[in-house]
Amino acid sequence: MKTCRLCSSRNLTDAIDLGAMPIAHRMRKQRDEADQRYPFHNIVCRDCGLMQIADPIDPEELYRDFNFCFSSWKPQPHIAAEFAMISRTFPGKSMLEIGSNDGLFLMEARKNGFGPLLGIEPNRLATEQARTGGLPIVNEMLTPALAADLVVKHGKFDTIVVRQVLEHLLDIPGFFKCVDLLLAPQGVLFVDVPDVEQGMRSGDATMLWEEHVNSFTAPVLESALARFGFIVVESERYNFSGGTIAVAARRGAVQRTTLDLEKHLAVADKFAERVEGYQKRLKSVLGRARDAGFGVVLYGAGNRACTLTNSGDLKSLIDYSVDDQVERQGLFMPGTGIPVRSSAALAQEGRPFLCLLAVNNEHETKVAAKVRDLAGAAAHIFTSLSPADIHSELDRVSALLDRESAS
Repeated sequence: MKTCRLCSSRNLTDAIDLGAMPIAHRMRKQRDEADQRYPFHNIVCRDCGLMQIADPIDPEELYRDFNFCFSSWKPQPHIAAEFAMISRTFPGKSMLEIGSNDGLFLMEARKNGFGPLLGIEPNRLATEQARTGGLPIVNEMLTPALAADLVVKHGKFDTIVVRQVLEHLLDIPGFFKCVDLLLAPQGVLFVDVPDVEQGMRSGDATMLWEEHVNSFTAPVLESALARFGFIVVESERYNFSGGTIAVAARRGAVQRTTLDLEKHLAVADKFAERVEGYQKRLKSVLGRARDAGFGVVLYGAGNRACTLTNSGDLKSLIDYSVDDQVERQGLFMPGTGIPVRSSAALAQEGRPFLCLLAVNNEHETKVAAKVRDLAGAAAHIFTSLSPADIHSELDRVSALLDRESAS
């Protein structure tokens, strides 16, 4: 990669290189099965602040045999707040969602009185799911030609919704050319993206995923929107999927943004060092636990768990993973070959064990209650994912092991 994906600058420097990594959703069928691995080198643009994967995997390869993850598989308690933000910023009712997935957000839009509605979704299976709910979905990739055709057929839209999409885009400027064609002159652009700021500050590599070729903080997102003529009029952070930034924006003359580029780059420049420090300590703590006779179980086998176990080299320190998605059970995690079991396995544990949570923070209370119900006092539960304080969590594990060694 020679130029920034957002601003076309050549002023790019290393952020973190996780080495050759497997595709997170491509589970092994056999424990010792070989994985195809790809470079996972992240760089940062020193002119706009965007952290990005230097050489993304070809989408044709990345999404081959994809375990399609529909929106409805993830509880999204923040949706009501997002609709409230849209309603506060603009009373118009027509809505286009770009990347509408299985139609979860558009169905909620219909319940909230929005309409007419339209979705654009390239995933065939997700499109079919949305259409079963009676939603009009265009099963294509967004292009300028498609955008122009939709304007002829439907007119411009009062609100364009772009949820969990910008982080996947290889051509950000081209995408915004399409948005400009589709959005009404006084319309609102609603965007939400994963928020990587806490992960950068704490040294949590699990915020990185091969599908997320772009990584945003709130100021970087605001600055990016300003580059394409949009002013953020309202913003909010939500504890969803590792942390989410949501903004409502309008066209306008941007005076300034909240991006302190020097401060942002200082955090980015320390990211790799922080990741290395955390991973070294995590391995040490898990090794101590194994030496003290504890089992170690990972709860979660998704993309963040994959990054955690592979970038942290935890293969020999984890007995198995538990995952509630039945499609993963009986398979093996990519890269490490860690077996994936149902939660029923926890009830069979005959020794104290650490249960390392690798589920998004908004699900942890429910998961922890389930673990305690199955395993009782044998389970000692800790989280490994930001935006929780992952260093304090390691402090708790260390204190537990200190008490065990003293008794």
